[in-house]
Amino acid sequence: MLNALKFSACGVCLLMFASFAAAVEQAKISPAAELVGAKRVLIIGHRGASAHAPENTLPSFEAAVKAKADMVELDYYHSADKVPVVMHDKDLDRTTDAGKVLGKYNIKLEDVTVADLKKVDAGKWFKTQFAGTKVPTLEEAFTVIQAGSMTLIERKGGDAATIVKMLDDKKLRGNVVVQAFDWKYIADCHKLAPDLALGCLGSKELGTKQIADAKQAGAAAVGWRHSDLTKENIAAAHAAGLKCWAYTVNDKKRGQQLIDVGIDGIITDDPGLMRELLK
Repeated sequence: MLNALKFSACGVCLLMFASFAAAVEQAKISPAAELVGAKRVLIIGHRGASAHAPENTLPSFEAAVKAKADMVELDYYHSADKVPVVMHDKDLDRTTDAGKVLGKYNIKLEDVTVADLKKVDAGKWFKTQFAGTKVPTLEEAFTVIQAGSMTLIERKGGDAATIVKMLDDKKLRGNVVVQAFDWKYIADCHKLAPDLALGCLGSKELGTKQIADAKQAGAAAVGWRHSDLTKENIAAAHAAGLKCWAYTVNDKKRGQQLIDVGIDGIITDDPGLMRELLK
């Protein structure tokens, strides 16, 4: 009887310890949440280091990592075969030679397969030295960026479920940040993955309603057009528990002004230049 009681007590202790361990694990702050909440100004490479290499390409991401960007921002859509692919524009004309290679202009990225996307050149429009650069998939971008920085994923097209599943498959949910101008998409991401670090993008007015809506969507930060940011609306975002990032800042004087009024992150085409402000 005594041995049975001892065994029972031991089992209860083990269950209590397991529950405690699970609670501790759940309470851990992810690397992404920790970075977003950092008490310093973050330097975020816009489409990589797009002042120095063709935007949204692996060379641009490599340059941003080399410039010690805290995060590297990129944009993605889904291809015709439902693969997340990195590009800012809906069509291929501005940043590739798709018209010449594929024989048609104004082609929407969502109408092209990854196999055909890999036939076009996404670098020589910027400088001839980048000729041969390809349009990367989101997975290929992760390989470069996550090796030395953190990916700030901006959704241009695609559903929340696909990106959450991809992040889970790659074990990256706690190691990236997702943002979008479509706040319903952000809310959908939050419902599917409450621990995913999220940001709401916007411009023009950043007032009480916008701040409340961003919080409701599950965002930890708002990314706002720099010309619409003031000391007052940055402070209002802070009062609501949100971080505030400014896009797209390429002038050191404006960068310093924003730092002086409390900005938390600077999204820039030239992360190396903006990092000089923090020395």
